[in-house]
Amino acid sequence: MTAMDVVDVVGAGRIGHGIAACVAANGYRVRLRDLKERQAGEEMKALERARELITRSLTLLAEEGLLKENLGTVLERVEFVRGMEGLDEAFHVVEALPEDMEVKSKLLPEISKEMDENAVLASTSSSIRPSHMAAYVKNPERFLVTHWINPAELIPLVEVAPSQQTSRKRLDETVDFLKKLGKVPVVCGDSPGYVSARLQAVLMNEAIRLVEEGVASPAEVDKALMAGIGFRLAVHGLLEFVDWGGVDILYKVSNYLSRELGNSRYQPPPLLERLVKQGSLGMDSGRGIYDYGTVDTEKLKEERKRLMARHLKHLKQLGVGILR
Repeated sequence: MTAMDVVDVVGAGRIGHGIAACVAANGYRVRLRDLKERQAGEEMKALERARELITRSLTLLAEEGLLKENLGTVLERVEFVRGMEGLDEAFHVVEALPEDMEVKSKLLPEISKEMDENAVLASTSSSIRPSHMAAYVKNPERFLVTHWINPAELIPLVEVAPSQQTSRKRLDETVDFLKKLGKVPVVCGDSPGYVSARLQAVLMNEAIRLVEEGVASPAEVDKALMAGIGFRLAVHGLLEFVDWGGVDILYKVSNYLSRELGNSRYQPPPLLERLVKQGSLGMDSGRGIYDYGTVDTEKLKEERKRLMARHLKHLKQLGVGILR
């Protein structure tokens, strides 16, 4: 093995096995490491379980035509190990430990000490600020967060959150590596929850409130999301969605909901209010959250609608339940 093609994933849980599957599927050798303290005889069971999960994930990719190589060839690039021996052979180390600062603060110093000094150390934390973890890392300039989302072998997004100590070189190397894995890296600030966790938390909690308040059943709430907002978000972003519908419309709806439901969580954010006051009302006004000064907005809308039509056609071909 050479350090140029070996990736170590430390943590053999759900996100760890998905990352390992993705790395192997894209031509790199990967070692999935289990560090959890286990009773005698349980170590091999844990690794066998990880092997089973990775095999299932890669088999699914193969069956859906998403593997570039033979399944057996890809599986040969995956190794399952206990402990940290040989950690210095990897050029990229993924910390996939539980989302528990007590666990991370204990093991990050050990992991960073065992690694090659030129290797990147990337935590898969889904919410903890990178600056809170960097304090426990040897050579923190090579440390950052890469938040993979389950199922990691399928979801394109990986949020990349550097701390103030992360070097630009390491950030660029990480973004480049993720692109080679076929991922869509999005660079975020050193903020709790990054982008997706903050958006998801708001949406998920609101869905639960709808059920709690008797507005709709769980099944109807999910159906409304999948057939409506979720359907649109499959072809364009949430902020472009705002500009298409109208910044002023969101502003009015937010004020109405805040007033009628008596809850400040619906109040429009200051930026939304400023955009309305300055007449930046979205695509039709030439400027909203985005600047459309050089964009043919009618053509853009047509392109998005065509993507929606293709998405709808695909869902109907698959017989997706929400469309029946």
